[in-house]
Amino acid sequence: MDYSTILVKVTGAVLLIWTLRSIYKHFKDHKTKNDAHPAATPGLNKDDKNPSLSEQLLNNLLLYLWLAFMIIFSSGMILNN
Repeated sequence: MDYSTILVKVTGAVLLIWTLRSIYKHFKDHKTKNDAHPAATPGLNKDDKNPSLSEQLLNNLLLYLWLAFMIIFSSGMILNN
C-alpha cells in the first residue's frame, strides 16, 4: 500500500472513532438530563430556554442525519481504499 491509502484509512478510522464517541456522549448526556429532570415544573415561563417540540424534532433529525453521514463516509474511507 502506498502512503496516501494508509493516510486515508487512518483518517477514516479517526473520524469513525470520533463519531462513535460523539454518539455515545450524546446518548449519555441525554439520559442523565432526563434522569435529573423527570417532570417539568408547572410554574415555569415559556422563555426558560425550553425549545419547542418542532425545534427539538428538527434539531434531532439534523443531528442523526449528520451522524449517519459521518459513519457512512468514514466507513467508506476505510473499506473502499
